[in-house]
Amino acid sequence: MTLKSTKRKTLFAREDLVNRLLSIAKRQGRSLYSLVNEIFELVIRAEDLGVNIQTAFEERWILKNAQKDGFILVPEGLWYEMAEIAYQNSKDEALKKWFEAGVWLAKRYIEVETEEPFEAFKRSLKAYNWNMVEIMINEEDQKISIRIISPRMPETYANLYSTFVEGALNTFGYKIAKKEVSFGNIRIEAVGKES
Repeated sequence: MTLKSTKRKTLFAREDLVNRLLSIAKRQGRSLYSLVNEIFELVIRAEDLGVNIQTAFEERWILKNAQKDGFILVPEGLWYEMAEIAYQNSKDEALKKWFEAGVWLAKRYIEVETEEPFEAFKRSLKAYNWNMVEIMINEEDQKISIRIISPRMPETYANLYSTFVEGALNTFGYKIAKKEVSFGNIRIEAVGKES
């Protein structure tokens, strides 16, 4: 049995952070001492496991927001196969549904997000698609350029996903000027409707 030291040390921290921790401890019915010690223990355990706390937090944010946005986790290969079946059986209906899903998600960001809705959408688009090798979104004036690369992405899925992005862009006030889709590759250029 190992005994933990009960000696205390004085630490210095920003007042606003200490006040926030005090309110958290109070809300949880705990002492600041126990909360701070738990935080230290978690950081030490994470370090021992080789886990970066900042990365772990960001990954948790991704999962929490994806769940809030209506996404679920599905094996990639199965997802592509189901998309292929839907596309082959009813191409127009499948494209319509993906477009509508993009519209729905963009509207959700417009109505719910406290920050700039399009910026939040862009961040989520990049975060939710960890299977994509590259997602580049460039904005200049009223023009947007999107490039998505994933070597495993079938052309059928690329068509569906580009239609999803198109629905979102349309809702954010952009019209598609150019769209190229092929196996593993999506390129979309859009301009603001008012320009």
